[in-house]
Amino acid sequence: MYRIPQTLPGDIDYTESLIKKYKAGEISAGELKSKRVPMGIYEQRKNHHHMLRVRCTGGLITPRQLAKVAFVGHQVSTSHLHITTRQEIQIHNVDLLDTTPALRKLETVGLSTAGGGGNTVRNMMVNDRSGLTDREAFDVYPYVEELTSDLIAERDSFTMPRKYKVAMDYNVEDAHYSYVADFGLQARVVNGQRGFRVLIAGSTAPNPHTGWEVFDFLPEIDLLRAAKALKNWFNKYGNRRNRHKARMRYVFYRYGEEEAKRMYLDEFNELKKDPSLDFHAPKSLMAPDFHDPDFAAVTDDSEAFKTWKRRYAHAQKQPGLWYAYIPIPHGNGSTVFFAEIAEYLGHYGDDVLRFTKREQIQVRNISERYLPNIYQFFKKIGVYQIDQPQVITSLTSCTGADTCRLGICMPKGAIDAITKRLLESDLDLDQLDYFELKMNGCTNICANATWADLGFSGRVGRVGDDPYPAYTVWLPTEGRNAIDHSEGFIAAKFVPAFVEDYFRDVIAHQHDYKDYYEYVEKRGEDVVIDLLKNKYKQIPAYAEQPDVYYDYSDDEKFSLIKYGQAECSAGLFDIIDIDQDTIREKRKQLETVTDEAETQQLLSDIVFSEARMLLVTRGLDPRTDDDVYNGFTKEFIQAGIVPQKFQVLVDKRRRNENLVADKALIFELADLLNDLYKNMDDNLQFKVEASPQPFPEKEGAAQAQTSADAASSAAKPAASDDIVPDVKKDFRGVACPMNFVKTKIALTPMKSGQVLEILLDDGQPIQNVPGSMKNEGHTILKTEKVDDYWKVVIKKK
Repeated sequence: MYRIPQTLPGDIDYTESLIKKYKAGEISAGELKSKRVPMGIYEQRKNHHHMLRVRCTGGLITPRQLAKVAFVGHQVSTSHLHITTRQEIQIHNVDLLDTTPALRKLETVGLSTAGGGGNTVRNMMVNDRSGLTDREAFDVYPYVEELTSDLIAERDSFTMPRKYKVAMDYNVEDAHYSYVADFGLQARVVNGQRGFRVLIAGSTAPNPHTGWEVFDFLPEIDLLRAAKALKNWFNKYGNRRNRHKARMRYVFYRYGEEEAKRMYLDEFNELKKDPSLDFHAPKSLMAPDFHDPDFAAVTDDSEAFKTWKRRYAHAQKQPGLWYAYIPIPHGNGSTVFFAEIAEYLGHYGDDVLRFTKREQIQVRNISERYLPNIYQFFKKIGVYQIDQPQVITSLTSCTGADTCRLGICMPKGAIDAITKRLLESDLDLDQLDYFELKMNGCTNICANATWADLGFSGRVGRVGDDPYPAYTVWLPTEGRNAIDHSEGFIAAKFVPAFVEDYFRDVIAHQHDYKDYYEYVEKRGEDVVIDLLKNKYKQIPAYAEQPDVYYDYSDDEKFSLIKYGQAECSAGLFDIIDIDQDTIREKRKQLETVTDEAETQQLLSDIVFSEARMLLVTRGLDPRTDDDVYNGFTKEFIQAGIVPQKFQVLVDKRRRNENLVADKALIFELADLLNDLYKNMDDNLQFKVEASPQPFPEKEGAAQAQTSADAASSAAKPAASDDIVPDVKKDFRGVACPMNFVKTKIALTPMKSGQVLEILLDDGQPIQNVPGSMKNEGHTILKTEKVDDYWKVVIKKK
């Protein structure tokens, strides 16, 4: 196990003192948050309910420690415990005043929540088969335990620009998660010496990238040095101003691969001068304690047990010993459930338990003759999924909008619906025993949807003014160890049927290819695109099929505002994503098209999407093709954001002229617009030196805007008797998310502390815009109903 830092008791005391000050009204919630989150204390979706995230390096925990977690959870009246996709365990729904006493009790058994959240060195992940398989270069568990102990003892490990995630694989050939970690390690032995292939700055989050190799072979003596060099490099070059661009990969995006690597190696070489950083081959910090229990082995000749053993149990490299996986639905269980597991597994020793990235329990170092005991015990305590196929129990999701404040959709409900659909089907699901389907409730990728055999990430869809829960669909089109490709999106309620359709084709055709990834490349992607663009494309109106507008396990119509996060910003980016997806798809189709007429149509579609893609950021709501072209010309070309040379594309598209000869220029514009969007700041401003063009608009051209934005500072009535607004805007008649965009644009030129008054329609506008502004950091001074509309007064942050 990892060593508890000597500073932890003092850190807990300090956190407790801040909680008391917060309760007394002496400090703000924001000040407390900045200190409690790095200590692994998260506020959940429901206000005043907190979660404790307990560090379990590589999922390693002893039965005695698990018993303490269950006991602490029971004492604080937790709703449940949860095994995470990062191999930790969480205690949910804890009162704030109960958090620090709980941390002290966990400390007594060598467990800590420090680094469970915030900009810290997070829980380190390990392939849970390490130590068990003869395919490994060597067992990496002792290395990750020691590295954890070293890094969490350093104060700057808790004040990073952003989170620092480590993943360790036991060889290069089977490596997977190390490709998408900030610090990815793949065990190697070269000339009898142990070491690692090292990748840095990988991530599956938005704008993802696999890690860049900095060492083909790093001797084990340099492991801590390499880890600290990355921390120093990140502290020096990481972006602390914009949290959305503060992950390590953005250092590479900013400086380029060659320069970013050079800067990292400079940090590493500087640390080579310090011999105290030598990393010596450790022995495990936990004694290898496992043995047969003091009760007799049972015999089980049932077909159910034989099927379970075939699916879930595997022989270890140690003769006579086995490991097995126990599926825990969504990783959730009561304190009594986990306490029973801890007590029972304690009979087998300490080194018998791991948490997995699939939110399951792995039992290890079990004599084969005791496997029937293991099976019967877990079945007895209610693990109902123990007899289900692996593809079902490997369906993985984050917690989503059930408890997470960042969640958009409810993936756990979607997983349950997929499970029901598949189990009721006639599919031979055992043919998909390798398959990993992963779902995220938003774009944060906690469940690694972009690193899956089939992935889904939550988003907002719309039909008119009605939002509905939806998911972006991801496929590994470039192989197992490459970031998945976005194939389109689908309404949440259609996902179970879509999965069944796709699985049916995989089962029917996968044996025609060397593996699943070749199937995806040569057939599967076309199957998914066809399903998304034909069978599941049409979204019925709310009046026709209202259930599409309700998420799973929710009895209220879909809306982010009721969960504390308004949907306007999400809706804005979804609008942009639609055109981005269209441009990407059409460009890909052009790679195989030879017919000139078809080429012309695809290029025309791309130019139209290019012209429309970013108009929403200027507050424009184009209703006609001319609105699109005129808006792009005025707001981007004439404004100097986009060079004038691209005007010819707009003019040709407007006149339906041939664009085949302009293909390279069209692609150049697409890349430029993507860069503009990627670098857009929180105020919807672009990081370019605008050079306004002098030429006038063409005759008949008009700015694409709704009539409702005609009113400006003369908007009536006045804000109130005691609040005098600096600016007034009338956004009645402006639909979501355009009213949100126009509000942001109105705030942009204003100074901090100035006051904006806006008028909004009843319904979606008043439900969403104030919440979105609050999420942006502005203060809502007043909301007041006036006749059939609302007056909202906003103080700029």
